[in-house]
Amino acid sequence: MTRARLGRMAYINTLPVDWELAKGRFSELVSVHRGTPTILNRLMAEGKLDVSPVSSVAAAEHADDWLVFDHLCIGCRGDVGSVVLHSDVPVEQLNGRCIAVTAASATAAKLLQVLLARHWKVQARLVSENGKTLPRLLIGDPALKVSQSEPEGFLYDLGRSWQDYTGLDFVFGLWCVRRAFAEEHPQETWVLYHLLRTSRSSGRTEAAGVIAEAAGLTGLSEAKIKSYFDKLVYDLDAGLWKGLEHFLRLLGYEECPLQRFGGAEHWEAPARRIG
Repeated sequence: MTRARLGRMAYINTLPVDWELAKGRFSELVSVHRGTPTILNRLMAEGKLDVSPVSSVAAAEHADDWLVFDHLCIGCRGDVGSVVLHSDVPVEQLNGRCIAVTAASATAAKLLQVLLARHWKVQARLVSENGKTLPRLLIGDPALKVSQSEPEGFLYDLGRSWQDYTGLDFVFGLWCVRRAFAEEHPQETWVLYHLLRTSRSSGRTEAAGVIAEAAGLTGLSEAKIKSYFDKLVYDLDAGLWKGLEHFLRLLGYEECPLQRFGGAEHWEAPARRIG
């Protein structure tokens, strides 16, 4: 079997899915490469990874070249905890201001643009910057630590803000396989698909171990980590897909361009299914 190149998120948010990989149980089947969403997006686009979690925006942009693994996502139904706008003033007062945006995630920046324009009716400019200047967009572990520390100023959870605006769930990330890899190695692709789903099942069964590991990596208490993981949804279902479709329409896609790999017969979704 071809040893596949598999991406892993640099943050703890995917640890409940990556649990088996984190313990090295599939090292004979995959070589693992860690990175931020932006880095994993780029490595997938360059053909340097075969399967990886990627930003939902990137999945749409590369829909001709990538297939979405059914049943897996990084989503939320309200608060997400690790994608936040931290501001020195209420968001309604950000007209004409610059917002520092981390380059680590394409989806979070696009979501912020949508919320500023449509939900808060604010005209602000997003600038690429990773400093501590406020206002700023934070994602991943840095955002989680800020949101758990009760910082000065105003904190807006973008998952909650999206639900307040649309009433819908939100999908930040998806697991994708390169179409060329799936066509050349169909058996291996099915193995990787089931490997990830098995790893997700283990993460659910061994939740206490996942929480303890994440607490050790971040320095946050196990109670705070459990509260965070309880916010996240990893099982892609019709509600999450509906929110994803709506988000893509707001970004200018008339129809959902995503194609799925796997089996999603138990829920309706208009995207084409491959595999």
